[in-house]
Amino acid sequence: MIPLALNLFLLRPQPFERFAYPRWQAALALTLIGLLVGLDPQFRLDTPEVPAPPLWLALSLGVLLIWAVALVTLAVLRWWMQRGQRWDGRGELFNLLVAAWLITSVLGAGLVALGVPHLLTLPLYLYSLWVGGNALSGAIPKASLGYGIVGILLSMVPALLLTAVITGLALLLAVLTGVVPAPA
Repeated sequence: MIPLALNLFLLRPQPFERFAYPRWQAALALTLIGLLVGLDPQFRLDTPEVPAPPLWLALSLGVLLIWAVALVTLAVLRWWMQRGQRWDGRGELFNLLVAAWLITSVLGAGLVALGVPHLLTLPLYLYSLWVGGNALSGAIPKASLGYGIVGILLSMVPALLLTAVITGLALLLAVLTGVVPAPA
C-alpha cells in the first residue's frame, strides 16, 4: 500500500485494480493517521475555557474523527462518482481514498504534532485535493480531475459538520464524566 500511496502522492494515476489490497491495511493506515491527528498540540491545549484532555482521550478523538470523516467522504464520493454513469460502483473506493490520503495526511499531521502551525501545512492539504482528484480520475476514466476535486470538496461540508458535532459531544462527555474538569 505504501508504494501505491507514494505513486498517488507523485500524481501517477493508478487503475482501480491496484487498490485491491486487503482492507485491513487501509484500516490500519487510517487509524495511524487518526493517532497522528490526536497528537495535535491544539487537542491538548490547556486554556481557562477548556482544560486539556488526557492524551488517551486526544488520541481516541483523533481516531474517531478521521474514521468519521473517511466514512462520510466515502459515502459522498460513492454517490458523486456514480452520477452520470461515470463509475459503475465496482472497485475499492475505500482503499483508493485512504491511499490518496496517506502521504499528505501523515506529513501534515506529523508536522502539526511536531509544533508546526496549521497555516504552514495548508499548502500540503491543498495539494492533497489535487492528489485525491488525480487518484479518482486515474481510477475512473470517465471522471475528470476537476470532477474528482469537486466531489472531494462536496464531501468536506458534511465531514466538517460531523467533526464539529463529534468534537463538541466528546468534550461534553469528558466534562460530564469528570475526565476533563469543567471550565471555571
